[in-house]
Amino acid sequence: MSSGTGWIVVASELDREAVDFYNFGVEAQDQGNPPMASSASVSVTILDVNDNSPEFTQREYSARLNEDAAVGTSVLTVSAVDRDANSVITYQISSGNTRNRFSITSQSGGGLISLALPLDYKLERQYLLTIAASDGTRQDTSSHYTVNVNEDRPVGTTVVVISATDEDTGENARITYLMEDSIPQFRIAAETGAVTTQMELDYEDQVSYTLAITARDNGIPQKSDTTYLEILVSDVNDNAPQFLRDSYQGSIYEDVPAFTSVLQVSATDRDSGLNGRVFYTFQGGDDGDGDFIIESTSGIVRTLRRLDRENVPLYALRAFAVDKGVPAKRTPVEIQVTVLDVNDNPPVFERDEFDIFVEENSPIGLVVARITATDPDEGTNAQIMYQIVEGNIPEGHRPRSPSRRQRQQPPTQELRDPLQ
Repeated sequence: MSSGTGWIVVASELDREAVDFYNFGVEAQDQGNPPMASSASVSVTILDVNDNSPEFTQREYSARLNEDAAVGTSVLTVSAVDRDANSVITYQISSGNTRNRFSITSQSGGGLISLALPLDYKLERQYLLTIAASDGTRQDTSSHYTVNVNEDRPVGTTVVVISATDEDTGENARITYLMEDSIPQFRIAAETGAVTTQMELDYEDQVSYTLAITARDNGIPQKSDTTYLEILVSDVNDNAPQFLRDSYQGSIYEDVPAFTSVLQVSATDRDSGLNGRVFYTFQGGDDGDGDFIIESTSGIVRTLRRLDRENVPLYALRAFAVDKGVPAKRTPVEIQVTVLDVNDNPPVFERDEFDIFVEENSPIGLVVARITATDPDEGTNAQIMYQIVEGNIPEGHRPRSPSRRQRQQPPTQELRDPLQ
């Protein structure tokens, strides 16, 4: 206070959030002898200005949600506080909201995160949302680091270097970094903040990691700050397709039309994206000299032309499942196709005509010849029945009923004439 003018002036920086009201007494005194004085009471109210940003009450929130959760399901509520007076905080999702699956609304001073669209576990298994809280001018975010690392990187690979600053000097500014949780796949260098791998990563085992990292100074008392590091593991084509069976067997009748389906093979690939997309081919394998084709997307094996069991009774095919990675990985599989017989071949005599000589006094029942035929079919289709169907046999010499013999002949048996 100026003693000559009576002006009350600010002597040091004011902070309404620390002290918002001052009350003190003042005195006015003349220069008489004896001096006379009078006193008064002064009250000073500190008015607010927007000099504080909203601050989240937690730096990290987590929740689990079933894949079949209904749209509109409440996930969790985040909360921030603002030390300024009459501040109104609004919330928004500033990043990480892949495919806009989530929404946030300001409600009762907090930010309610809800499910906006159906989830699909095959597409996204985890979301790391960044939420911003704003008072209209200033804002705070639940900020974090996000980095990507290929799953095939060797142990000891530096993923990211975390950096914190401290405006103090000396030991008060010497920062030490540490991981709050023990995650065996990673370590952080206490002095440099370098995060490195200490185990091999496998995208097919875990696609992301979230590490809480604290930067702590060496002052007394120690001060610290914590941030969150999201490590996204990127897929590489390190898995070959795998067939559901070690081999496949099928059968098909020889008279089926071209493009008839025989069987279906199926393979899966644990990789993601194009690295896990599988197609099928006979290229580099065996398609039965072009008798079969395989549909590239479905794995259905079909005949390409009419088959002939008497020519090829059994096929040993070899197909491949190939992924679309670069370079591609392929896996072979053996396919055995048995061609089933149909009765498409007539019996065949060795000759069209036989001359047989019989003495006129031969007794009844004498075997005068044995005539045989062959049939390239199999099973009952190759069983041959013999009978006399035409000729100039006199009426009295004809048998009472057709003479028939039914027997299965081996394909290699020759025709024989007993008189030769």
